[in-house]
Formats: sequence, C-alpha cells, structure tokens
Amino acid sequence: MQSLHYLYVLIFVAICAFGVNLAFRLKISKSWRTFLKVDICVLVIYVAWDIWAVQKKNWRFDPSQILGLKVFGGLPIEEILFFIIVPLMTVLTYLALTKLVAGVRKGRAR
Repeated sequence: MQSLHYLYVLIFVAICAFGVNLAFRLKISKSWRTFLKVDICVLVIYVAWDIWAVQKKNWRFDPSQILGLKVFGGLPIEEILFFIIVPLMTVLTYLALTKLVAGVRKGRAR
C-alpha cells in the first residue's frame, strides 16, 4: 500500500484540478492544445533534468513508495504524471484566481 503514496498525491491533485475547472467554469478543454504544447516543453526540460540527476545519483526515488514501472531512463511513471498534472493544476489555479480577481474588481466598479 505504501507503494501507492506518490500516485495517491497525484490523484488528489488531479481531482482538485477537475474540481477547480468545474467550480470556476474555466472550460480548460477548449484550450487543451495550447496546454499540451506548453506541457510538452515542461516535460522535455524536467524529464531530461530528472534523468541526468538520477544517473549522477544526485536524485533518487524511494522504491517502496512508487509502483516500480519505470520509463525514460529509469524514471518512475509517477514522475512523468507529476509533470503533467502539476502544471495543469498551476494553470487552472492561475485562471481561477484571474477570474476571481476580475469578479472582485467588477464588483468594486459598481
């Protein structure tokens, strides 16, 4: 069960991202191509960095807290999911806060 800890955190963040998208009616699905392009850039940079750090033994993943499925030079699948889910949540948080601030400013203008 401990091997699922990292995955549980990612699932929780993904559920939060879905909730934020619904609660603020952000319609992220309309701009998924833009998000995908940006996230691919994030993936390339940070996956390369992670691979380098793991190979240099500067970084490691606790085998007891990951599933054990490894991709891209020994990175756990959870790490790849991290670089997809966390940027998505970051973008959604930014969009939600922007919408919230715009609503507050609009309310003050009355």
